[in-house]
Amino acid sequence: MRYSQQKTLKKTLIVSLLFIAITGCSGQESDPLLYEVTQQEFVVNVPAKGELFAAKATVISAPISRQGPQNISWLAPEFSRVKKGDVIARFDGEAMEIQSKDRRNELSITKQEIIEKTGMLNQALDSISKDIGMVGQEKSFAENFSINDDQIRSKLEILDSLQNTQYLGSKEEYLYWKNDSFSASSAGDMGLLEMKQAQSKSKLKQLSEGLAKLEVKAPHDGLLAYKANWRGEKPREGQSLWPGQKIAELPDISNMKVKLFVLESEAINLAIDKPVSITLNAYSDKPFKGTVETVAPFPTSIKRGDPQKYFEVIVVLTEQNTELFVPGRKLEANIEIIATSKKMVIPLQSVFVEAKQSFVYLYKNGDYISTPVTLGQASLSHVEILSGLKEGQKIALTNKEHS
Repeated sequence: MRYSQQKTLKKTLIVSLLFIAITGCSGQESDPLLYEVTQQEFVVNVPAKGELFAAKATVISAPISRQGPQNISWLAPEFSRVKKGDVIARFDGEAMEIQSKDRRNELSITKQEIIEKTGMLNQALDSISKDIGMVGQEKSFAENFSINDDQIRSKLEILDSLQNTQYLGSKEEYLYWKNDSFSASSAGDMGLLEMKQAQSKSKLKQLSEGLAKLEVKAPHDGLLAYKANWRGEKPREGQSLWPGQKIAELPDISNMKVKLFVLESEAINLAIDKPVSITLNAYSDKPFKGTVETVAPFPTSIKRGDPQKYFEVIVVLTEQNTELFVPGRKLEANIEIIATSKKMVIPLQSVFVEAKQSFVYLYKNGDYISTPVTLGQASLSHVEILSGLKEGQKIALTNKEHS
C-alpha cells in the first residue's frame, strides 16, 4: 500500500471511530469497527526530507589576515552564476586604511629624520676632519722647523716649542679618537633609524596585502552557494568573520547528490542501494529517482534545541539537471524499503501482543476470537500476515479484551 493510500485509510479509520463514539453516546447500537482481510499491493516506503548538494565544491574562505576579524561590506547574490575573477565578497577596510595612512606618515617622518641625521653627521665629521688636517699641519711645522740650539734660542723657548709639539700630537690623537667615536655613535643612531624604517615598510606591506585581499574573487566559474554556520545562519553584510572562516562554496553542479534526514522512529530497514523517489518542493511536478549511497551509523540531532534525532542518508541521483538542481534546494523523498507486491496485510493497530505472541481479534458470528498470527514485513501503518488468517475474514481494529 502506497503512502497516499495509507493516509486515506487512516482518515477513514478516524471517521469511523468518531462515528462509533457519537452513536454510542446517543444510545443507539452501532455496527462493529472491522477490517476485512484481503490481498493488496504492499510497499514499504520511508518518508524523508532533505536538500540537494554538490558532490564536489571549492570552498571560499575569508582572507587570511593579521588584522583579526573583518566585517563584510558587500556580498554577491546567492545562487548567482559567477565567472573566474568575479568579486564574491568585499570586506570593510576602513581600519586598515587608517593604519596604512598612519604607517605612510611614520615612514615619511623616518625618511626625513634619516636625511637630517645624515646631513648633521656628515657636517660634524667634516668639521673633525678639517681640525685633524689643521693640527697635522701645525704639528708637522713644529717638528720640521724646531731650533734646539741654545745659542740661538733660550732654553725656555726650546721647552715651549717641545711642549707645543707634544700638545699638537696629543690633540691630533684626540681628534682621531673623536672621529672614530663619533662615527661609531653615528652608525648606531643611523642603524636605529634604518630599523625603524624597515619596520614601517614591513607593516605597510602587510597592510597593502591585507587591503588587496579585501575583495574575495571566484577562483573559477560556478554557482555561488553560501555556507551556513553551526547556528544555521548564512553570511550577511555587516557580519564579522575570522580569517579563514568559510564564506561560500562554488559547487560543481554537474554532479549533484541528495542529503536526506529520516526521523529515527520512522527509520525502517534503511540500506544501501534502496531506490528513492524525489520531489523538489519548488518543482513538485518533476519527480526524480536515485539510490541510497550511504546511511549514517547512528542518528543525530539536526537542529539546535530539537530533541528529535535523524539518520542522515546520502542519495546518488540517476540523472542530473543543471537547470533545476541547485545546492540547498529543499525536497521530499520516499525511500522504497520493500517493492510493490501482492500480499495479505492488515493495519498495525489491529495487532496485539501478549507473552511475545502476536494475535488479532477475529470477528465470527458476533463474537471476537483471539487468534494468533505470524507477521512478516511491516510499514509504518501496515504489516504482512504470513499465517493465522484467510482472505475475506474480518478482524477488529480495537482491543476487544474488555468489550
